[in-house]
Amino acid sequence: MVPAKGIAKVESKALSALQFKRGLKKDPSFLATLRELNDGEDQIAPSSPTPAKIQDVLNEYKDVMLKELPKKLPPRREVDHQIELEPGAKPPAMAPYRMAPPELEELRRQLQDLLDSGYIRPSKAPYGHPIAFESRKLNDTERRYTVQEKEMTAIIHCLRVWRHYLLGATFLIMTDNVATSYFQTQKKLSPKQARWQDFLAKFDYRLEYKPGKANVVADALSRKAELATMTTSQPQSTLVGRIKEGLQQDPLAKSLTKLANEGKTRRFWLDEGVLLTTGNRMYVPKWGNLRKEIIKECHDSKWAGHPGMTRTLALLQNSYYWPQMRDDVDAYVRTCLVCQQDKVEQQRPAGLLEPLPIAGHPWESVSMDFISALPISEGCGSIMVVIDRFSKYATFIPACKDCTAEEAARLFLKHVVKLWGVPQSIVSDRDPRFTGRFWTELFKMMGTDLNFSTSFHPQSDGQTERFNGLLELYLRHYVSAHQRDWAKLLDVAQFSFNLQRSEATGKSPFEIVMGQQPMTPNAIASTYGGKSPAAHKLAREWHEQADITRACLDKAARKMKKWADTRRRHVEFCEGDLVLVKLLPQQFKSLRQVHKGLVRKYEGPFPIIKRVGKVSYQVQLPPRLKIHPVFHVSFLKPYHEDMEDPSRSESKRAPTAVVTAFNKGVECILADRVIRRRGVPNYVEYLVKWKDLPDSEASWERGDTLWQFAEHIQRYKDEDATRTPRT
Repeated sequence: MVPAKGIAKVESKALSALQFKRGLKKDPSFLATLRELNDGEDQIAPSSPTPAKIQDVLNEYKDVMLKELPKKLPPRREVDHQIELEPGAKPPAMAPYRMAPPELEELRRQLQDLLDSGYIRPSKAPYGHPIAFESRKLNDTERRYTVQEKEMTAIIHCLRVWRHYLLGATFLIMTDNVATSYFQTQKKLSPKQARWQDFLAKFDYRLEYKPGKANVVADALSRKAELATMTTSQPQSTLVGRIKEGLQQDPLAKSLTKLANEGKTRRFWLDEGVLLTTGNRMYVPKWGNLRKEIIKECHDSKWAGHPGMTRTLALLQNSYYWPQMRDDVDAYVRTCLVCQQDKVEQQRPAGLLEPLPIAGHPWESVSMDFISALPISEGCGSIMVVIDRFSKYATFIPACKDCTAEEAARLFLKHVVKLWGVPQSIVSDRDPRFTGRFWTELFKMMGTDLNFSTSFHPQSDGQTERFNGLLELYLRHYVSAHQRDWAKLLDVAQFSFNLQRSEATGKSPFEIVMGQQPMTPNAIASTYGGKSPAAHKLAREWHEQADITRACLDKAARKMKKWADTRRRHVEFCEGDLVLVKLLPQQFKSLRQVHKGLVRKYEGPFPIIKRVGKVSYQVQLPPRLKIHPVFHVSFLKPYHEDMEDPSRSESKRAPTAVVTAFNKGVECILADRVIRRRGVPNYVEYLVKWKDLPDSEASWERGDTLWQFAEHIQRYKDEDATRTPRT
């Protein structure tokens, strides 16, 4: 506000907004307010307030209004001046007036939001910046286009998306494909290219070829380092810090560090506080479990894959060094529970051959087995094989598919006991048909000592297994295409087998049992003209044949043991030793649906209770393993325990025969119950309250499937033992 004195009084006149806008368009305008001063008044009192309307205008244009207004008009200059414009010059491309402060503030806020969200970014390009980006994937048809057609597809797509920018304007399209730059002058066009030409006719453009190295505008954001802030992410390991800390705790490391600082050794040197050796390998001090943790990382982790000692050592030697590293790695790998359970021993089978006692006369001891899963023939689906261990006389008996203990006993009485009497001992392979209660009680009443072979060890019953293979081979020769007439061939097969001379005795089973070979079809045509032998001579010859047979069997057994032991090794265990037991997947019903190659080979460790015989041991198995606890020594291997870290003996994997795992936690065990069903062993179920789930979602789960929550089950049992019994 400028004071005016001696100026004629100006009548007030109101201006409309439209008149004020027109005045601004004609000439530069100034807004002023005049107030008449009284006589003797030279200036406005500092305390006089500015009218509210004037103050609003000043606030709106505060970027051009000075904070302190001049107290009077500027003096008239003696020399007038003007700015001469160049003829034909274009006005600058900028707004004729500045933005109002509220508009400028709003624009800044919107730009900052776009910057924070990543839609725009700062640009230092002196001549401009990209205003739009476009991309999409090629479809199956476009992937089969030529390179030129793929380039043109990108151009056509971008022109369709940006046509509101480009229609009516002249623009330049730069490409790094030289063939595309001649598209406008191409003479022969395919139907697809003709459609593109028709679409491009709407635009005023020019195609220009620019080599890829020179076409920096297209890749400005990726090629210009100053246009975007590059972020580097690098993981930080605490292992180096622990190694540095351990160097001050290990006496040997401290002495090596001192020698390296004094320059008295060329084998070690310091680099940023780390002691290095040949190959820039870090020296790992002996401090706490530092060395064992490094071995664990290079052996137990998924990227390492539980390799053997040599490969684990190679992984360590690439980056680390410490004295006696090989011994430490060998001890760690040898005591790894996962490796001991999953890996098969690469050496000769354990246990020397122990032949069965030789029988004294025919049918004193027999071996029995079943060939099952055969096609139904005359109502039978399996073959019961009975072999006399003295004479090797074979008896092949057709049996039903699911032969029970009672049926097996009846067949044995009909085909064996009726003809040859009751044997003193029977060797079986612990088949369920022979281990049934009725079968055992039957032979006890008949005075038979039922000697079972060791669990799942066919070597102790190799004779019957061998005869089974020969019988299957015989039936394979003569069975029909539909394989349903094998039952008719068993009688002829039995005659054929007992007719063949044994390599061990040099005589056929018929000669040992009957004293002579039976008449065969090829011998019927010839007549026997000799005299019949006397009875006493025949009896003497039978006794001689029995003695010769016994001697031959003993010689064959010793020969077999000699050659078998060359491929075996002697292994013995003592009572209380911890061993790993080799379990077969077919022993468990729950493993029938899983891949056998992915089931671990050994389970344990379990303590040995006692020795059974010469090559078998009884092992203390947990109650969840419902199998016979006696194993041949070849199914056992010693367990190597880590005495320094007993926690490594605790397995975190699911037990064998358990294929269930839960991916949620247990809050507590609410109750338990015993499930009793006919034909199924009793088992325990627990009512589980799951974490982060309501009580209504609690579920009954079998105890053997809750292997992950053994601590909760034990806690529940302890609390249940101290709980007051119900009345």
